[in-house]
Formats: sequence, structure tokens, C-alpha cells
Amino acid sequence: MITYLNKNISWVLTLLTISFFMVSCDQEDNTGFSTLEPTSPTLSLTTSVSSKSLIEDDSVYEFTATLSTVQLVDVKLFITQVSGDATLGDDYTVDGSITIPAGATSAKGKIKILSDDLIEATEKVKIQIGDNTTSNATIVPVFMEFTILNYTEGDLALDLSWAMSATTTDNSGNVISPTAFADMRLLISTSPNNSDVILEADGGSFESLVLPANTPNGTYYVVADFYAANKTIVRNLDLSLELNQAGVINGDSYSYPAAISNLGICDLNFYVMTKITKVGNTYTFTDVSTQSYVYSTYSSWNGIDADFDSQVSTKAICNGLYIKGLNAGWMLDWWGEVVTVQTDVFASIDATGKVTIAKQFLYTTTYNGAVQPNYFVYGSGTYNQATGQLYIKYDLSQGTTTSLATAIMIYGWPTPYFEATLTLAP
Repeated sequence: MITYLNKNISWVLTLLTISFFMVSCDQEDNTGFSTLEPTSPTLSLTTSVSSKSLIEDDSVYEFTATLSTVQLVDVKLFITQVSGDATLGDDYTVDGSITIPAGATSAKGKIKILSDDLIEATEKVKIQIGDNTTSNATIVPVFMEFTILNYTEGDLALDLSWAMSATTTDNSGNVISPTAFADMRLLISTSPNNSDVILEADGGSFESLVLPANTPNGTYYVVADFYAANKTIVRNLDLSLELNQAGVINGDSYSYPAAISNLGICDLNFYVMTKITKVGNTYTFTDVSTQSYVYSTYSSWNGIDADFDSQVSTKAICNGLYIKGLNAGWMLDWWGEVVTVQTDVFASIDATGKVTIAKQFLYTTTYNGAVQPNYFVYGSGTYNQATGQLYIKYDLSQGTTTSLATAIMIYGWPTPYFEATLTLAP
């Protein structure tokens, strides 16, 4: 009897050993299968809009939460109103939370702006998506802001937004948002300028305003200018204009690429986007697309620039001049490259006549048909208004070369800089 029991015990132990070995081999060898392990994922958020002005029209705007890696457990984030006078349930609805189920990587939520028949003042709401109560993930909250326009039949709503022409970062490498880079104004003017203004919008974000139905029939201009802007980084701004009229115009949009630059922030720097012709409750639009300084007349200058005879032209704007044709002779005749794209150079001039050229794009060239890296210009000088003489000491940079004049001294260029001495033509 004892022998029988020992044989059974021995058989069971053998079976267990074989089973353990088979399971171990299965987990090691079947690499097509894996076991999820808890991690600390990041959670990124994208929104269909960040700031929007609109009428109450039951519009729906989505946002998406995406995990960096699949999780064993649900990941939940909360959505809350953090500011504004719009009322949840009356003016808008929003999911109070969304959950990314275990094993999934994303989930969507939505905000709906409700339509009603009440005549109300303009309302605003700022929604925060994600906060420190978000479970099982690290998240940086994002915001969606809405300006809810309540207007009557015949009113025209206008919405202005903008973006830098190139990705722009601060000294820490963080991307600067358009509204942090520039504070712009949206204007309605009776002339193509920013002085004959009848309506103005100047908030802390993208701008919106309403041209009321009782505005007299006539011609009006939609204008953008600066209230303030970044003073250390120069960028062209792409402008976008959206128009809405209840039951007639729904989200008509117009784009104005590289419309206006933050070089020179003053009343002279503005952009005329479109002309509105109003007849009763009917609006027609004519593209204008005009930068203000093209209205000024070019002035001619003669002299010597980088040892070559020079004829440049300038336009006055804000506290300085836009100079067309700087360095043109040297680039082609001495350096041997053909200019294919060239912009005016902005030179600021203070009350004492000190001239400063902040580093800025000058031109793109080709050499033997091959496109070369962009050239940038920077420098300083003096302007004598009494004699009409402009002196500029400047240099060019290209790629990793910070001083082109210094670099080409080995080819015979005599100084580590370029000079232009120009006199205003009579």
C-alpha cells in the first residue's frame, strides 16, 4: 500500500514538473504574445479649435485624448468650465469626463453650442480638459474658449485669428502660441485704414465682433493691426477671417498668408483684408489684401553699397524705413550668386538718428542653378535727416556662418563687415 502511494506521488511530481517546464517554454518561445505591465503613460490632448467665436447654431467641436501606451486599467479625465458667463445646459453642453478603456489608446469628447431663441448679450466660456484628478496618467491640461454671439437677423459676425508663418519657440524651446506672440485688433473702418474706425475688437485672444443689421448701408473695410507684439522675434503673420450671418452665411473663411509683420508696431502698420458692401441685410465682399505701407511712396537713394554703385529705395513706416535693394550689386557681381527671393529690410531709426537692423531674412539665392541656404542681414548705422544721408554698417549670416564678411576675407574681401553710404535723391 505504501509503495502504491509513493508511485502516485512520484507520478504527480513528474507531471507537475513537466507542466511547469511546458508553461515556461510557452512564455519564452511564443513571442507573438505579450503581457501588459503597469506603466506611467503620458496623455496628450488635441482639439478641433482652441478659440472660436460663433453664433448659437448647435455646432459641435471635438477633442481627443491619446495615451502614449496601452494600459491595463481605464484612464479617466475630467472636463470643467473654468471661466466665462455661459451656462452649462442652457448655452452649451459638454461631456463631464471621458474614459480611455483598458487596452485602448484614445477616446473622444465633444462640446456643443446650443441654439435658442433668446436675445442675449455675447457670452463666453472657457473649458479645461484634464486636471490633477486625471487618473493613471500624466497630463498637461488644454483649453477650449468660445465666444457665443447672440445676434438678430441681418447682423454680420466676424472672427479674426492668426498664426506665425514659422514655428516659433522661446529660449527654453517651448512653442509660443499666436495669441502670446501678438495681440491684434479687429477693426471695421469706413476707409481702407485703421483711423476711420466705427467698430473695434481688442481682447486677450483671437478677436470677434458683430456688424449690426442697423448699420447704415454703405462700404466698410475689415482691418487688422497690432495692439502689441513680441519685440525680440520677427515673424510674418498669416491672418484668417471667418464670416457668419444667421441663415445666410455659415462659416465663410478667407486666408491672408504672410499678411503682416511685427516689424515696427505703430498706427502705420495695418492690413486691410476685405471690403464689405452692405445693402439692407445683404453683404457682398471684395478681397483687398493690402499691407498698409504699400500706400506710401518709394523714395530713391544713390550711393555706394559694399563697394558697388547702389540705387536703393525706401518706404517710411513706424519708427524706421523699409529698404529695397540693399547689397544687391555685391551678391551678384562679387559673390556670384543670383538672387531669387528678396524682401525689404526694415531699419529702425530712433529720435537721435541711430539706425538698427535687427537680424532678419534678406534673400534666397542660387549658385550654378542650385538653391543656397537663406541669407540674413543685421547691422547698425546713422541717419542725418538734415543732409538726407544714410550710413549702414552691416553683415550677412548664412547657415552656420554668423559673419559672411569675416568668412570671405580669405577670398580678398577687405573688412569684416559691409558698408552702405546713401544719399536721398532730390
